[in-house]
Amino acid sequence: MMPNPILITPALVKSLLPGRSDLGSKSSFGSALVIAGSRHYTGAAFLAAAAALRGGTGLVYLAAPSSLHPALAGALPEAIWELLPEDAQGYLASQAAQLIPDLLKRRTAVLIGPGLGQAPGSRAVLQALLAAQPDIPTVIDADALRLLAQAPNWAKLLPPACVLTPHAGEMAALTQLSIAEVESQRIGLAQQFARTNQVTLVLKGPYTLIATAQGNVYQSEYASSALAHGGSGDVLAGLLTALLAQGASLASSAIAAVWLHAQAAQLALQRRGWEGAVLPSDLLEEIGPAVRIALDS
Repeated sequence: MMPNPILITPALVKSLLPGRSDLGSKSSFGSALVIAGSRHYTGAAFLAAAAALRGGTGLVYLAAPSSLHPALAGALPEAIWELLPEDAQGYLASQAAQLIPDLLKRRTAVLIGPGLGQAPGSRAVLQALLAAQPDIPTVIDADALRLLAQAPNWAKLLPPACVLTPHAGEMAALTQLSIAEVESQRIGLAQQFARTNQVTLVLKGPYTLIATAQGNVYQSEYASSALAHGGSGDVLAGLLTALLAQGASLASSAIAAVWLHAQAAQLALQRRGWEGAVLPSDLLEEIGPAVRIALDS
């Protein structure tokens, strides 16, 4: 039977957001590791890390190819940089995989994937993360999903607390279906996938779906071409990681992040006036106002 998704409302998001005490310090609000970026996709690292910061994380560590630092350090003064070795094309080098276990120490959430590309070094870093089996919430996004799909029996490699955030093309790669098949059965497929693989799934697209390992399905009420720009997913992944880092559950973080991301797009649209003019970087400035709308609901 086709599940009837639960529509995400501001009141629901309010109930899911992690608390924030004025007596807290940076250590009170989590420590996120963002493994992202390459010379070809410098912006992905920026957008994911900036969203993690805007999402309220106390400390954000950006693990990226070392050549990205001169370009982004001034734009991300709050980030803590973990400079990783890279190959001649500007992708992570395979030697970077050796550093992953130490980078995971004392982190409360980790994101891997935005802008990594699919070079051998990126694959080695993902394999090192999966082999470490971190006992912290782990978000696998973008290029990391493509690399994951290439691994035999990939579901058995996943850490115990895992969120996958595919769009339709990445979902097709994970399921061995066509994009058309994914789109024709989004709700049922999302539910079955999350339950079978015991993950939290964010199936992106118009009316984004969140499916939990327990079989619940939630749906965004939002569909707009304001989010139809490369980089929008990087903002969502960073925001989701921020909520996880602060202690929200897998499902709570995914549901809240999807709604806040969509609300930020609506606010940015009001400012820009046309869907085509809304850029992913515009969403960053609207995360705070979006949270306020939920809290005031």
